[in-house]
Formats: sequence, structure tokens, C-alpha cells
Amino acid sequence: MVECPICQKVVLLARVNQHIDSECKAFHEPGPYDRRCHKLAEPGSLPCKTGSTDAVAKGREPSSTHRDIPIQSSIKDNAKRPSSQQQCRTQENHTSKTAVIQSLVKRRKPDITPLAESVRPRCFDDIVGQQLLVGPNGTIRKLVQTGNIPNMILWGSSGTGKTTIARIVASTLKRRIYEIDSTMTTQTEYANTITKASQDLIKERKPSIVFCDEIHRITKPQQDILLDAVKNCRVVLIGATTENPSLAIRHGLVYRCRVFTLAKPTDIDIRNMLHRIMESQELQSHLLEDEFIGYLASFADGDCRVSLNLLEIAHNLSKRDGMTKDRLKDSLTKHLVYDRVGDQHYDTISAFHKSVRGSDPDAALYYLARMLKSGENPLFIARRLIVATSEDIGLADNSLQTYATSVYSVLEKVGIEDAQASLAQLVVMMCLTRKSTRSYRGLNNAFSCLKEPGAADTPIPARLLPVSSEIWKFAGDIDPGREYDDEATRGKFLPNALKGRKLLDDTDFLFKRDPDISY
Repeated sequence: MVECPICQKVVLLARVNQHIDSECKAFHEPGPYDRRCHKLAEPGSLPCKTGSTDAVAKGREPSSTHRDIPIQSSIKDNAKRPSSQQQCRTQENHTSKTAVIQSLVKRRKPDITPLAESVRPRCFDDIVGQQLLVGPNGTIRKLVQTGNIPNMILWGSSGTGKTTIARIVASTLKRRIYEIDSTMTTQTEYANTITKASQDLIKERKPSIVFCDEIHRITKPQQDILLDAVKNCRVVLIGATTENPSLAIRHGLVYRCRVFTLAKPTDIDIRNMLHRIMESQELQSHLLEDEFIGYLASFADGDCRVSLNLLEIAHNLSKRDGMTKDRLKDSLTKHLVYDRVGDQHYDTISAFHKSVRGSDPDAALYYLARMLKSGENPLFIARRLIVATSEDIGLADNSLQTYATSVYSVLEKVGIEDAQASLAQLVVMMCLTRKSTRSYRGLNNAFSCLKEPGAADTPIPARLLPVSSEIWKFAGDIDPGREYDDEATRGKFLPNALKGRKLLDDTDFLFKRDPDISY
């Protein structure tokens, strides 16, 4: 009999494995359990009994009902002291049982934590590539040492350590931290989190830290809630963003925060980090030599998280039979150019769209190949091109929208393998054709007009209403049967309050730069 290390139930030694695999629900001994009576046997020990034996074991006097029982004398008379050989065998047996149980406990709780999370830095010294901020003389480190941390916004690309810095700041200052994911938190959850964090100021006499990841994605009502808490010093805000705070975040928040820019770690920084982690985590393989680690570092492009994910996947793939270095590189290149639901997904399609808009066929074909190679849905790309035919080409070539719709249909019917040339042809045509933004700019001007006071409910002229010509004549308006000259009548159909207002520009921006386009 042994004691289960997880649930402390009595189990036969031969069935400990089955008991743990059943989540401690089966293969245990029935009946009441006294932990004192089922401890692992120690050399020279005897089974314990209830009653007065308990009192002796605990160093107390036996109860009056058992005082007439000569406990120790009966033990000396009836039990033989084990020999030294028996003691050694018993101790070896006990040691082997303990080793078996420990190995079963490790197998019972496998570590499924990703490598990037399990090796996340716990102190400033372990952070890679941010010496100016968290090094021995770093700005953030010095602020933390003073004990008063200001509201701050950490601006940097993915995998540079924004979340890690926020957590280390909180742990160093021994402050409670509330983490908010701006892409998933609802308005109610957001308000509740800020309220809880604000209440800590009363309980603990110091403000808690609110870490807002992807802070540029929070809505205006959420920004108002956060701004109110920051203005009244009820919380300390640490925001993380990949976008320019001056452009993507409300001015009131940026004004009250110190903005710190996180630099991308160099390839050397990432290579040294990977070597250190491989040694500490014992990730050894004949394929993961120094040259391959350098390849992973350059492939990650300054993203520590990506480099660790690549290392973990490469280590797992290297265990397969027949795996070579070239096959390993091909697997990583094919599947890990970018995450289709992450930042790289949006960054790449944005670069592709702007390349088409900016009439650069070389860049557009590069980003197209990069997306297709990474497994992007080609129908998603085709849909974006259909939209671009109206937004960016518009009146310059009306036929391209029909052609783009046809290419989308071809992709649906034959698949990307047989329709790659059609998709590339569409991309090149859109790059080389002239561009016109008049239509969508005119629509945007109309939307802006509606925001002006009184413009949205200005009365429509009577002559434009669906009534008979007699009413028009009675109202003194133009006869509806008259044929209008375009130039003579332009502007006469707007409401009286908007007469002479021009919403459609005269230029297609063919010979000057469009201020709304970042070339």
C-alpha cells in the first residue's frame, strides 16, 4: 500500500499508474482512510494502531482507558528488531517507490506551456535589446528604482518586450496589475476592470497598474473611461502599441503619458538569446547548430516571440526520422512567413494594397507571392482587389472592376494552383493603369457635408418631389418636361441651403499626389 501523491488516497503500488491516469477516481482502496496508518514504511518502524498508540506517537499520555496496556513492553516481547540487511532492503524499496511516484507525478502534469511563455524574462537583466530603457542605466529602470512610476506608453513592434516590461515593473514595485486585451474586452468588462483597479487605491494606499495591450484599438468610450481614471490618479496606465501613439491614440491620453520607443533587437541579440535558452532548456539537436540559429534569428526580423516559436517548432521537427537541415528550413519558410490571424496578416495585405495604389508592380508581385506562399486565402486577396478597382482606379478604367470580379470567379472554380497567372495579371494591370479617386472622395465629401449643422435635414426642393407638374408650376419651379443642359443645370438640384456646393472634385489626381495616399 502506498499513498497517492496527488489525492493522498490508499493505492496498491502496482496500480498507482492506473490510479493517476484515471484522474484519481479509480483503483484506490475503499473504506475510511487514516493517513497515519498508511505512510510509507520507514526502516525499523511498525504499523501504528489507534487508541493509545496515537497518544504515544504524538508524545501525549495514553488515555485512562488504555493505561493498563503495556504498549512498549509488548512491542519488545512480540516484535523482533529487523537486521541491518533488512533495514537496507527496506530503505532501498522505499527509495525506489518514491522515485516511481515522482516520475508518475511528472507524467501526470505535462508541461504544455509554449516555450516563448515559459522562458519569459522575470527581471530587467533578461530582456533582450532594450538596454537604453531597462539596462543598468536605463530610463524605465531608474524610474522603477525611485518607486514612482509614471503613466507610460510603450511603442514598438511585436515581440520587443512591451508586455514583459509591464509585468516586471508591477512585480518589482509589488503592485497589482490588471491586463486588458483591447481586441477582446467588452465595454462592460473594461469598465469593471477600471473600477476594481481604482478601488485598490483605497485598500492598499497605492494605485494599481492597468496594462492595456493594443491600446490603439480601444474605442472612444473606453478611452474616456481610462482617461478619467488616469486624470484623477486612480490607476497607473501602461499602454502597449505597435502604432504611432500621436496618430492612433487620443491626445488626452498621450498628453498624460510618457512615450517610450522600443527598438527591434538585432540579429546578434536574438542569436545570443536563442543559444542561452537552448542551453538552459536542453534543446539539443545536431541540426540546430550555430549556422541554423543565425538563420532563425534573421528570419524572426527582430521579433523575440517569433524566434522562440521558430526554435520550438524546429526542435520538434528535428526529431523526425530523415529530417535534414534543408527540409527543416523549407518547412519553416512555408508555414511561418506570417501568422494569418496576427499582425503580419494585416501588415502584408496593407503593403500589397498600397503597392497597387502607388503603381509599383514589382512590390505588388512580391507581396502577392509572399501571401500565397504563406497560405493566405486567395479569395481574400481577390476581394481586396475588387474593392481597390473602385477606390483607387475608379473612373480611370471602369472595365477593371468587371475583370476583377471575373478573376474572383475563376479562383472559385479552378483554385489558386491554376489561377495564379490570372491573379498576377490582374495585379499588374491595376498597377499600370491610371488612377482616379474622384468617386470615393466625392462620397467622403458628401458624408462630411452631412455632419455640418442643419445639412442633414435641409428641405428637398419641391420640384424634386414625386408630384405632378401642376404642383411644380404652382410652386413656380422649372417644368419637369424640359431637357436640361449638364453645365447649365449643375448645382440646381441641391437643397437651397447648399446651392453652389461642390462635392465632386475636377481632378483624378493623375498628375499630382493624392494627400490621402501614403506613397
